[in-house]
Order: sequence, then C-alpha cells, then structure tokens
Amino acid sequence: MLKFCFACIGMLYAITSLAGINERKLTLEESKPYVNAASNAYYYIDPTNEMDFAQISSPTFSKFTAWNNSSYVSFEYGQSTYWVRVDIENEKKTMKPDWLVEVNYAPLDYVDYYVVKDGKLIDHVATGDHVSFNHRPIQHHNYVFPLQVEGEGITSMYFKVRTDGSVKIPMRLYRPWKFAEINSKYEVGFGLFFGILVMMAVLGLITYLPTKDISYLIFPIPIVAKILFTFSLSGHTFQFLFPNNIYLANKITPLSIGIWMVGIACFNLYFLRLKRLSPTAHKLNYGGLGIGVIAVLGALFLPYYTAIQIVTGTSIPFTMLALGVGITSYVRGNRFAGYYIASFSIYLTALLLFVGRMKGVVPDNLLTSRILEYGDVIMVTLLFTALSKKYAIYREEKNVAIKQMLQIEADAKATLELKVKERTLELQNATAELEEQKEELESQATQLASKNEEIMAQTEKLQLLNNAMNDKNDELEQQNEEIAAQRDMVELKNIQIEKTTKNLRDSINYAKRIQSAILPAEETLSKVWEEYFLMYRPKDVVSGDFYWTYENKKENKSILIVADCTGHGVPGAMMSMIGDGFLQQIVKLRGITSPARILLEMNASLHNMLQLDESTSIRDSMDMGVLVWDKTNQKVHFAGAHTPLVFVQNNTIYHLKGERLSLGSFNKKINIKENIISLNSATSFYLFSDGYQDQFGGENDRKISSKRLRELILMVSSKPMLQQKVALENFYESWINANNNSIGRQIDDILLMGVKIKP
Repeated sequence: MLKFCFACIGMLYAITSLAGINERKLTLEESKPYVNAASNAYYYIDPTNEMDFAQISSPTFSKFTAWNNSSYVSFEYGQSTYWVRVDIENEKKTMKPDWLVEVNYAPLDYVDYYVVKDGKLIDHVATGDHVSFNHRPIQHHNYVFPLQVEGEGITSMYFKVRTDGSVKIPMRLYRPWKFAEINSKYEVGFGLFFGILVMMAVLGLITYLPTKDISYLIFPIPIVAKILFTFSLSGHTFQFLFPNNIYLANKITPLSIGIWMVGIACFNLYFLRLKRLSPTAHKLNYGGLGIGVIAVLGALFLPYYTAIQIVTGTSIPFTMLALGVGITSYVRGNRFAGYYIASFSIYLTALLLFVGRMKGVVPDNLLTSRILEYGDVIMVTLLFTALSKKYAIYREEKNVAIKQMLQIEADAKATLELKVKERTLELQNATAELEEQKEELESQATQLASKNEEIMAQTEKLQLLNNAMNDKNDELEQQNEEIAAQRDMVELKNIQIEKTTKNLRDSINYAKRIQSAILPAEETLSKVWEEYFLMYRPKDVVSGDFYWTYENKKENKSILIVADCTGHGVPGAMMSMIGDGFLQQIVKLRGITSPARILLEMNASLHNMLQLDESTSIRDSMDMGVLVWDKTNQKVHFAGAHTPLVFVQNNTIYHLKGERLSLGSFNKKINIKENIISLNSATSFYLFSDGYQDQFGGENDRKISSKRLRELILMVSSKPMLQQKVALENFYESWINANNNSIGRQIDDILLMGVKIKP
C-alpha cells in the first residue's frame, strides 16, 4: 500500500512538472530569427555551491522557479551558484535549423552550458572570463554557443553561473545570419564610440604642445581609463588584449574605474583652478583623489568581489563630488567651468541609470543598455569643448594683455619724450647758472687770499690755546686715575653683594627643604587617603600654605587639614612651620579629633604665642579648614576658619563656607560651627586656599573666582583624582597665559587638595 502511494505521488509530480514545462516552453519559429528567452526561463540559486548537474537535471529536482521578468535574468551581487533552465521545442518538428545562443554579459567568472534531449546530455561547454578565451566554442567577446533543436520533444538548455560581480544572464537565440547582422551593427557602433574617445584623447595631446597647459596633458588619462572599462565590460579586453591572461582581464574592470577617478581629480586641479579660487573645494578634490587611489589599490590587492564593490560604491559619490567642485569653480568666476558642470551632470544621470539597470531598478532597453557609453561620449565632448573654451579665453586674455602692454609702452614713450624736453631745458638753465657761479667764484678766490692771511694769524693764537689744553689734559688724567680707583671699589662691593645674595638664596632653599620635610610625604598621604590629588605651588621658593594629615587608629578617624598663613615666602613659611608644630601637639599628643575643637585650640595657641592685643602692630594670622572622616559611623565632620569645603555627592555639588574669622585674632573666645556630612555614596571632598581662585588671567585679566572654581570641580569630579589634578592644572596654565596676559605670573601661594571617600 505504501509503495502504491509513493508511486501515485511520483506520477502526480511528473504530470505537474510536465504541465509546467508545457506552460513555459520556448517554441522556435521559422519566421522569428531572434528570440529573448527570459520570459521562458526557470532559475534556482544554490547558496552551498555544492549541487552538480546530475542533481539539477534530475526529473525529481523540483526547486526551479519561473522567472517573472521578460527582460533578462539578473540578480544582485552574490557568491552563490545560479542555475537557469529553458525548455525549447521546434515549430516544425521535421526541421533541424541551426541556432546560436548568446549570453550578452561578459563579466561572468564561470559559465557552464548544458544541452539535454530525451534525458541525455548532448552538449557541455565550460567557459567564463576566469577560463582561457581559447576554450570558447565561438571566438566572441560575449558567450555564444551553437544549438540544434532536432525533431519532436523538448530540448532543455541549462546555464550554471558563478561570479564575484553582478549576476546578469541575458539569453538570446539567433539564427546565424541574424546574429551576424546584429553583431556587425553593434561592432560598428562600438567602433564609432571608441574612435570618438581616441580622437578626443589625441586632440588633447596635440593641443598640449602649443599651449603647454597641463590639463590638456592629463585629459587623455580618464579617457583611456573609460575605454578600458567599456572594453572590459563588453568583453573586448579579454578577446583582444589579454586572451591568455585571466588575472589582468579581470583586474582591468575595477582598476580602470580607479584610474578614471585619479585622472579626473588630477584634471580638476589644473583645469578648475581650485587652489586659487576655492581652498575648500581644492581640499575636497584631494579627497576625491584619495578615493581614486583607494580604488586603484583595492583593484590591485583585494579580491575582485571586494574591489568591484568599492568602485561601485564610490563612483556615484565621486561623480557628485566632481560636479560639486565644478559648480564651486564656476561660482567663484571660472567662466569655462559651465561646460564642465554640464558634462558631469549628464554623466551623473547616465551613471545613475546604468547602476539602476545593473540593480534591476531601471528597465533594460536599447537606450539604457548603452547609456554609459552615451554618457562617456557626451562628457568627453563637453570637457574638450570646455578645454577649447579655456584656450579661447586664454588667447582673449593674452590679446588684451598685449594691447595693454602696447598702450603702456606708447604712454611711456610719450612720457619719456616729454621728460627729455623738460630735462634739456633744465640743463640749459643750469649751464647759465654755472657761468654766473664761475664769475662769483673768481671774485671769491680773491677774497680767500686775504682771508688766508687772517687764518695764519689765527693759527698762532690757536697754538697758544693748544698748549693750554695740554695742561688741562694732564689734570684730566689724574681725575681718571681717581675714577678707576672708585670703580674697583664698586666692583668689590658688587662681589660682596653677590656673595650675600647667594648665602640668602641658599638659606631660602634650605628652608624649603625643611618645609618639605615637615609636610606629609606622598607615602603618608597614600596610606591615609586611598584616592586623592594635591596641587601645591608656592609663589616663591617657600610657601605660607601648608597641608597636614593624620590617622587616629584608636578612634578610627582620618584627619586632613589645609591652611593659609598670612603672607608668603619666608614669613609665610615660618608661620606654616609654627602651625605644623601646634597641630602635632593638638591632634597627635592630645588626641583631639573634633574639627571645631582643633580650630579653637589652634586659635588659642597662636594668640598666646604672638601675644596679640588690639594695640600690637603684628597682624599675623592663619586660615584653616579641617576635615575628619569618622570611618566607624561613615560620616565626615568639617569646620573652617575663612576656608570653605566643597564636596560632590551624586553628581551634585555642595559648598560649606567657613567662619568669617582668622585664627590668632584679637578675640581669644570665638565660636566655630561644626558641619556633619553623611556618606551615603562615594563622595569627593575639596579643600583649598584662596591662591587658585584669586589668580588673575583669562581674556580680560580677571580672577578665576570661587564660582568658576566650583564649576570646574563639578565638571571634573567624575574623573579619577589624578586626571582631575591634570585638568585643574591645565585650566590654570591656560588662564594665566591667555591672550598674552599682561600679568602672566603667579600672585599667591596655591594649595588645592581633593580626596574621594567611598562608604
């Protein structure tokens, strides 16, 4: 029973297949010597590339699909195997006419042609542009195969196509005499196209000889590239130039387009005068040149599939770019660029139609099948017209320049004649004056003789005066010796001053080393605070700003202090060392960890040390901010005297102002508020003196200001601490040196610290 069911299914399939064949079979009629087989075709796409002809031609193979376009069989770019089948029968069963089958698309890598009659393979030809040209049954630039449809029954024609480019399989059947007729017309038209382009290239070279214009010399390069591309696309390159060199025959298609782009870009440099008229368009044209170079390199070193994708994807943008630079040149006053714009507008239209036809968007007809050749001829003709216009304009400008030069020469000659006449008259007048002066000189000579006698008498008097001057010189020499002795004394004093200055400088440098030794080392800071940064810049060698840190392990607290002493340099440094000593006593020895209490104790210590009262003239004091991290309760305590605390929590910045007083003030009894901050998330804290925010600079020589400093802190707070330091230092340098700042120097000590605390 099961075998019977399978048999029924098989019969049903055979009947269905036969019905499909009878529905789309191609009938060859004696009255029609030319037939397009697309509307009678079936196709199958094998993505695995593993199906062989035996499987495809098997009666049980049912995956063929009817082609639904009457133009020709075509597909997008792909690397699958494409099978096409056409079933053929004779109109008159007794005739055995000869037919030719043409696949009119040369850039196919592999084309296998099979003919099957009554289930038997009667013909098989393997060809393609990756197979030697000599293997073709008919030596033609397209793929032409002989076909005989004998007697009754169906003759099935199969094509197996594999290619890295666009897949197009236009199948046409001709009687041999009809093929010869159509082919001869095509070759004549192609020869006309070739002749026009060659003639334009030769005219460009000939015109270069008298003009020496580089654009005429470059003009043939894109023309030759277009000839090679059209030859390659039509198969003539493989037929006539490289029949035994498959590599060059395939490379020439993308390579010729790349050379065309390079040639057009180079042509634009000299023809459109881009460098002088529009630097922007000049740079864009170099971008087009880069596209062309990439296309050439891709054609030489990349696989054909990749190379053809590159040139296809860049040809339209390149053409639009060339059209754009042409329009720019015309707008900027290049009169002969109008023909250039017209040529590339027409060519861009032709190129869009060509690409649309290749992708199946634009219908295939007599116009669109040759649209690119028409576009090439019109473009080259208009470009040569533009070159001719350029030469005509050049000659016109040259003639105008010659006329201007002749006019200038005539004007100069007339001016010169007038000046010669004026000069001659001046010389005549001068001669008359010289005669008069000669008479005067003769009378003056007589007077000089008498004057000479007077001079001799005066000479004797001068001799007496000279003797008196010698006596004066002796006195001056004595005075010079005294001045030399005084100069030696001044030089000795200068040496003593330099020695004193050196001793003073050495003392200050030694003070700097002492202050550096007192300040917490980087190792100490890193141990107490895991994430921190320090920006510390004394105005002079030593600083009145100082920082201090300590970890109270007993109470599990970390303390950070930033202080700004009155003044800077040596006085400020002295106060900073005093402050460090008091902090050692207050925090380390006495164990005080409350920020407000630390400030009160520091105020009392300074007050007692300086013995300040309202009548004293000493005005030394200290601003200080104290931050204490209570690790046990995850809270931060802060108190400040003229020193604020800025902190960023959850991308929000907060500003706690310190008390409006300085430590060591006259009033020994002061009140200081202590602020408490809960650590709900990672928080960045910033303590700083007023040196950074008070620095002058910027475009208008103004202070950075506390507001701008807070904006900077919020801006960089999300970065790691070291990157925050770099950002703040870079802003400071750009601020102080902006616009050749007239101040251009640091006005106060700078201390800015940041720590990040994670709960």
